[in-house]
Amino acid sequence: MKKIRIFSALIALASALPILASCTQDTPPDETGITEDTAAVQTAESTADGETERSQIKDSLPENLQFAGRTFSVYVATQAVYDTYVVGVEDKEGDIVNDAVHTRNLNVQERLDIKLNAKAFADTYQTAAASITALVLADDSTFDLFMAQQTGMAQLVPQKLLYNAYDLKYIDFEQPWWQNKFMNEAALGSSYRYLLSGDYFTHAISLARTLLFNKNLYQNIFGDPDALYREVLDGKWTMDRLQKIFRESYADLNGDGVTDDGDQLGFVVNKLYATVDGFAYGGDVVFTNRDKDGFIELKMISEAAVLHAERLNALLHETGVHSTPKDTPTNIFKAGKSVFTYGTLNSSANFRDMKDDFGYLPIPKSTEEQENYAAVVHDTALLGGVSVASDNLDITGAVLEALGSESYRIVIPAWYESALKLKYARDDLSSQMIDLIRDSTTTNFIFVYNFALNGIGQVYRTLVNKQSNDYVSFVQEKLPAAEQLLADIVKAFKNK
Repeated sequence: MKKIRIFSALIALASALPILASCTQDTPPDETGITEDTAAVQTAESTADGETERSQIKDSLPENLQFAGRTFSVYVATQAVYDTYVVGVEDKEGDIVNDAVHTRNLNVQERLDIKLNAKAFADTYQTAAASITALVLADDSTFDLFMAQQTGMAQLVPQKLLYNAYDLKYIDFEQPWWQNKFMNEAALGSSYRYLLSGDYFTHAISLARTLLFNKNLYQNIFGDPDALYREVLDGKWTMDRLQKIFRESYADLNGDGVTDDGDQLGFVVNKLYATVDGFAYGGDVVFTNRDKDGFIELKMISEAAVLHAERLNALLHETGVHSTPKDTPTNIFKAGKSVFTYGTLNSSANFRDMKDDFGYLPIPKSTEEQENYAAVVHDTALLGGVSVASDNLDITGAVLEALGSESYRIVIPAWYESALKLKYARDDLSSQMIDLIRDSTTTNFIFVYNFALNGIGQVYRTLVNKQSNDYVSFVQEKLPAAEQLLADIVKAFKNK
């Protein structure tokens, strides 16, 4: 068994971290270690209409690569994700996504001559880190891959309980089944990749933040709802534009002078917590940079960050915005009483029986000058991490690459095209919006490591709930501790 080197100071640090409500390349590809999504798609053959078929895009694993029946075990932190995206329940034939997952696993097992063994646990984002830590510190090699909530997985990185995926043989991060934008943002240093996201980790993609809007209600108030799609595609979909819609949508139907469930609303949400995160990180504010060695440094104070706080407060406290208990927003939106609600790509399934037509829109840009839209993944999304206690590190890269490529060709088309777009989306333009949202999936370093950095990643949550624009004072109060915590972690990695 391998001896696991853990920095005692970091173990003490990790154990003291608050559990708050949340929500093959052997070397890095360039001198900074950061890769971007390239599109192996670009070199694949094209179909007659000029588009590339997913089935044509293959991985670069050697032919006839097999591993003599070895078992590869996966720890999955929730039963629901285990059933839906990891194993594909054998006796649940007829569900297209389930069947695709089941087929993917059979294909990979046969191709590599391995046995996939996944086990579900009843872990929450609050308990996953402790459960996994206990296994690895005991040098338990039962599990090769952990799949757990982002909030828990991030706590494993400072303790060096996860293996650097850049050191795995056979992995090719240039392939389209890896979410490089996300993984780059989540990287502590550009030579390290501990948190994995991509098509095999479908749950993370499904929790990309999005807006849903009632097309019938919008048309009654403003006219052609397709105009919003054109604004998005023209790059004109901004927070100011959305705020204007919130304001002009509102009608005090019950005449009580208070924005409540009895009114016509612009935007209905369940509390201003996770809702704030999507808008906070959907903008173009820079919160970090990298030092000469590629390690993250905090860069929290800027004019753009201050202006963003003001913009968020103006948007989320606009007339017509209503925060109400957990299940009520869904019911209000389904009843046609709010133009907008907030969710994820996955939550759209809640509205399949909605009478009115609804559409998808990305979280808006801060301003038109922002280059791209950003769909931040919710912090309870399941990410992957390779156990340093695994006895299968020599084959892990091949297994992950094969699972990713098969997911790209089989699972994502089933989930994305059939289950999500065709069952849930009501029109072609809505499907284009889903494409855009999926392609803009990302995160932010301070959001991922919020609990390890003195809560610095939820600054905007706090300010919006206080209706305060005093960004600088609030950040300055938290920043010294956050910088010291980050410096301790980085120092341990630099002095390995």
